[in-house]
Amino acid sequence: MFCSFLLNVVLVLQSFLYRCIGVTLQHCFNKDMVQKQLHELLVGARHNDAVERQGVAMGVGLCANSHLEGTLAKLDEFGKSDAFKKSPSIFNLLKERNEVEVEKVKSTLILCYGHVALNAPPEQILKRLDQDILRSISKHFNTKVLGIKVETKDLTMKLSLIQSIGLIAKAVGECVKKQGYVFTRKQELISIMLDFIKAEAADSLRTPVRPLVMSTCANLIPLDPPLTENDAFDLLKVCVNSVFSLPPETHTPERTKDDDVLDPKQRQTLYTDTLASLQQLLRSFLLKDPNPDGLQNVFKHIDSWLSSSHDHQRQWAVTVTADVLMFYLDHLTVKNMVSFHNLGALLGRLSPRCSDPVSSVRVAAVSCIHTLLYIQLRYEGFALDHKDEGVDSLIPLKERLENPDHSVLYKTCSDLTKVMSKRLPQGQMSTLVFVLFDGLVDSQSNCSRAASVILNTLLKNRGGGLQELVPQMLEVLHVCLQNITEEQVRVAIGQTVLILASQHLQTVLTTLVNQPLPYDSWTSEMWMALGSDPLVARQILETVMDKLVVLAPFVDRKEWTVRGGASKMATAQPLAITCGVKELLLNGQCQEPAVALFPQLFSCLLVRLGASVGVAAPKDNARPSASVHVAGVAADALRILLARAQLDEVMKRLDEDEAWEAMREPNSHISGVTLLARAVAKHAGPRLPAIVECLCPSLNNIYECQRITVTAFFSELLNHHVVTELLLIDVLMNNMMERISDPCCSVRMLAVRGLGNIAEGSPEKVNKYAKELLAAMSSGMEEKDDPGKLITLEAMSGLSKVLLYLDKKNVHLLVVYIFMKIKPFLESENDEIRCASIHLMGNLSKFGSGEPVFKDQIHNVLVSLLLHLVDPNPQVVKACKYAMRVCAPVVGSDQITAMFQNHLHDDRNLHYGEFINDLTKYLIQDFPSMLNFYHISVIQFFKSTWAEVRAGAAMFIGFLLGNLQEEHLSHLNMGAITKGLVTLLQDPDPVVRVKAAEAMGRFQ
Repeated sequence: MFCSFLLNVVLVLQSFLYRCIGVTLQHCFNKDMVQKQLHELLVGARHNDAVERQGVAMGVGLCANSHLEGTLAKLDEFGKSDAFKKSPSIFNLLKERNEVEVEKVKSTLILCYGHVALNAPPEQILKRLDQDILRSISKHFNTKVLGIKVETKDLTMKLSLIQSIGLIAKAVGECVKKQGYVFTRKQELISIMLDFIKAEAADSLRTPVRPLVMSTCANLIPLDPPLTENDAFDLLKVCVNSVFSLPPETHTPERTKDDDVLDPKQRQTLYTDTLASLQQLLRSFLLKDPNPDGLQNVFKHIDSWLSSSHDHQRQWAVTVTADVLMFYLDHLTVKNMVSFHNLGALLGRLSPRCSDPVSSVRVAAVSCIHTLLYIQLRYEGFALDHKDEGVDSLIPLKERLENPDHSVLYKTCSDLTKVMSKRLPQGQMSTLVFVLFDGLVDSQSNCSRAASVILNTLLKNRGGGLQELVPQMLEVLHVCLQNITEEQVRVAIGQTVLILASQHLQTVLTTLVNQPLPYDSWTSEMWMALGSDPLVARQILETVMDKLVVLAPFVDRKEWTVRGGASKMATAQPLAITCGVKELLLNGQCQEPAVALFPQLFSCLLVRLGASVGVAAPKDNARPSASVHVAGVAADALRILLARAQLDEVMKRLDEDEAWEAMREPNSHISGVTLLARAVAKHAGPRLPAIVECLCPSLNNIYECQRITVTAFFSELLNHHVVTELLLIDVLMNNMMERISDPCCSVRMLAVRGLGNIAEGSPEKVNKYAKELLAAMSSGMEEKDDPGKLITLEAMSGLSKVLLYLDKKNVHLLVVYIFMKIKPFLESENDEIRCASIHLMGNLSKFGSGEPVFKDQIHNVLVSLLLHLVDPNPQVVKACKYAMRVCAPVVGSDQITAMFQNHLHDDRNLHYGEFINDLTKYLIQDFPSMLNFYHISVIQFFKSTWAEVRAGAAMFIGFLLGNLQEEHLSHLNMGAITKGLVTLLQDPDPVVRVKAAEAMGRFQ
């Protein structure tokens, strides 16, 4: 080890002595002596030794200061000597050394030319530069400088060439301070330097080529002509990437056959020199172009490395940036009021690094921001020595950033942002915001979180002035959400949307509503975020409810493929709003406004649901291969609202009854709404007054579908006593009576149903509304615009229920009138109408007891009732049994009454033949004067629609004739009976034919 140290001392001393010789020769005026000593220096040097090569070159260069001509001549002479021929004879001249490589001698000579240029008199060197110096260097390097690719593999020669060109550049730089000069070969030399650096291994740092090249280029940059924009870009790109792509200093490269592995100290020195040379290069660029554009031209090459996934690369990048910014500030001369237009971009890229996993990066990032804000102050006109208290408050933050605790880091970032927002010009806000958006997808989760903290703090303080950018900002956030997996950052983005909404509510809503439908998961996430703040959520809900009231829910669209019929297509905006409300309500934090606005929201969504059933989604704003169930969205929103209001029992009942599915579809919508009203009435009664109040105006809407939905809801409410308890009965009854004259058939039907439901829900109120109820039901039975007879059916069903509770005085005068209205429906082909009319007839009986007119009416329909005991519909048969049981006392025959009440029970099977046989005997006995009417009535049923009734009519006439005494035969039209039975013998139904034959057998 001592020997090594001693050797180094000797080499250093020897180098010093060479320089002493150079200085001595510089002051020697004997040219022969100078030439002789130069010869001795060049021939006697140990060219294999780097220190000695350097010493010889420096000595020769110093000599050239006074003897330029002689020095150049001696170098040229030495370049042509035998020293450059690989011959054993030369080695005797080199102090008995064996094996001296020619390349090492050339390296010494190349270095000599560089030092000659550096030390020569400025007024003489420029004219000798091209022909005597650069040409000679080119010749010894075995290539031409101009445009020819350098292919030498000798590292020593390469390093010597780089150093020599750097020295030449320094010399020219000094010269041009006194005289103008265009260094025409500047670009070619830089190209050679770039070739050297490109040839270096990208994955290791073994040689000083990189730092030497960058130092040389740093010396060349200031010289004229200036580099073109493309050439400058390429130079910076190659150099920056060549350094930053290196492995960390601690990385030990694999040893190769030709290279020695550097010891740790050498490697550290080489890395330090390389980074310093890069900084020197970047500074030279800034000096050449000391303005914001020049700074941006440098920074854009460092930019991407700031967010590298490798710690050492981020550390280098932020360290170099800090140096560049400080250099820029130190050399900044503001002559005019120039805008520092890239301040926002630089702050946006550097501020997230204040939360970098590497503490040194965090500290350096704060230094960068501190410098940037002072640069901005300079551009604003403040003096160089001006101190800003706010900006200087960033300095203590460095100590806090030493703490790796995340909460401390994010709090520090927030404090830092407050300082930035105070100093940042409004014109820079948009740039800073959009650059921070890029930071949300940083490779380091710490930094992406910090970017979100900085962004939200900034928007809270300064976001009010960014209204025009809100749509673009939301679009960028939408894209960001697609690439972010960090949950904390996703939540923060939701907070960003919320902040923007609190400042620019209408713009945010408009932008989100215009997103393609159905919403993708990222748009849904943004809508959901709006529910995080109860105050903002309430404003949004109130706004969208107002919009849904005034916007057309759909348009009629001509479908040429379906016979030119019109179908409904949803309008985009109301549909999008409904989708948005659904997503917003999914946020549990919106419970407070949802409960506060529950009646209005419930009413709004129910009416929206009514306007959505059977409506197709628009195609102009839909995403490809995606569809929206228009009614399904409204139903889902309503369902979520019930959950937010914690109406668990209501939801449980609706789920059990599959009401949600029913509400979505046109064929079952009314049934679904009925189930909804039933569940709310049973399990959420106290909420009904406000709901009813909000729904009432919708009964006058121009859209039939909305009136149908609300009428169906009110109709079912009347089925429950809770509306009387809540004093809603008058409101609901008045609304139903108004709807009786609605132009829509379905609304009228539901109104009639609702009026009938009062008998179930509030029977004690029936007589209060007797006049109105009877008028409405009578009107319903006379309805002409009733294709499916649904209104008629509801009128009869409702009247049946109402009659059970009406006082006789209220019905007495109308019994026969109602009876006459019912009679045509007894033979209706609609089973439900037939059943309802018969049931209603039975309920009328209590009001006709003791009335001769009513008795006559019963006898008029008695045959019909008897024959419908064999009706193919079981419910009609059941209704007939009920009607005949309750009407029996009115018939006027104790025996018939007993028969009806003993045999016509719902749960007993009736032997129809025996029953009719016995009944005809009592009819003949008790009502002989009616026999003619009876048999004529029976004959009319020979043409009945139902085979069972035709067969029953044949049996009836057969038993009537079979039990009739001869004296009564004259009252019957035997011709008509015979003709009718003969016709039945040809009936397509075999049972009818059999019964007709049996009937004829009885009277022959």
